[in-house]
Amino acid sequence: MSWRTRLGIFAFCIYFTSASYTMCVPFLPIYLLDLGASEDNIEFWSTIVFSVSFLIGGIMAPIWGRLADKNGQKTMAVRSSFMLFFAYTLGGLVTTPLQLFFMRVLQGFANGFLPSVLSMVSSLAPKDRLGPSLGVIQSAQLIGTVSGPIIGGSLAHFFGLRASFFIAGAALFFVFIITTFLVPSDKNENNAKVASSSSILGDIKLSFEDLAIRELLLLFFAFNAVMVAIQPILSLYVAELSGSLENVELLSGIACSLPPFIGALTSPWWGSFGQSKGFFLAMSFALFGSGIFIFSQGLIDSVTALLILSGFMGLFIVGIVPSLNAALSLSTKPEFRGRGFGMMTMAGQFGAMAGPLLSGSIAHYLNLATQFMVSGSLLVILGIYTLKRHHDKIAKKKAG
Repeated sequence: MSWRTRLGIFAFCIYFTSASYTMCVPFLPIYLLDLGASEDNIEFWSTIVFSVSFLIGGIMAPIWGRLADKNGQKTMAVRSSFMLFFAYTLGGLVTTPLQLFFMRVLQGFANGFLPSVLSMVSSLAPKDRLGPSLGVIQSAQLIGTVSGPIIGGSLAHFFGLRASFFIAGAALFFVFIITTFLVPSDKNENNAKVASSSSILGDIKLSFEDLAIRELLLLFFAFNAVMVAIQPILSLYVAELSGSLENVELLSGIACSLPPFIGALTSPWWGSFGQSKGFFLAMSFALFGSGIFIFSQGLIDSVTALLILSGFMGLFIVGIVPSLNAALSLSTKPEFRGRGFGMMTMAGQFGAMAGPLLSGSIAHYLNLATQFMVSGSLLVILGIYTLKRHHDKIAKKKAG
């Protein structure tokens, strides 16, 4: 099986996992209200329900990464896809906020499909095609991210939010079947031997002692914290701007879909730009643009303006994660790559856990719009840092 065929299979599976996520998760605050949460405690429930999955995922990520190097990435992808199918199906059966909380705990244990795929793609793609190959995976994820909220919002509008969980569960069962029977085994005895001789604490220590890896982990942590801080409040912000809960699921779905829909147009370009000009430079431009348009979303007073600014933000946001993943792949040895992506996932999950805590505090003590301005400002700061790092790398290369 050629690497291009495998890339197509991976992109197909990533589409379904991404669509399943965005069919359900952006609407959790509305679902919590349906399950009995009150307007007085919705911020509390939204915060912990969003955060707990990322907490569990972050704790487990180094373990899954080590097992991936030891047993093969396919094994981890099969495990993750089946557990995701089970978790989403349970999400359609819950009847209280507490039950939804435990469903999200299970979802945290199910994490690991995307890093497994990224690691396999990084290993199979030719080095000079790494950026574009990761761009293909990003495009598949974006298309899923685009279609998920529209599908989820439409299902919620006509059939209720439970339907979204059941459809997502069915899609993930399909991914489980494809992964089990069409993805070839990738177990490497040398990688398994190296992984068996290491420990979780040793892997974490090694990652943070390596300057290049540590830097990427911290960047991914900060980026996820900033972006996920917006997710729990987006549907509430849409309701605030429109002045009504009427059609809020549909409008929120559109607001979630526009950035990745527009971003899918520029995602391949970002991969090629990073490959030719440098992944830190690509990160810098993407962070600057994203930060400016997110900050602007905190200054508007209509849903229409929010949607327009979200679309412009989408042109830039898609350049960040593929650049981080490509930079990590180039900074890790093949026998450490599974654990490297596991560490990246850990950093992202802990960042994603911190995000809702940040937005919950700001929404409680200030207002929803302030969170957009805070998130935008932090992304601009990250853009300045990555631009400096790009120039440092250029200077070091010239000096060496």
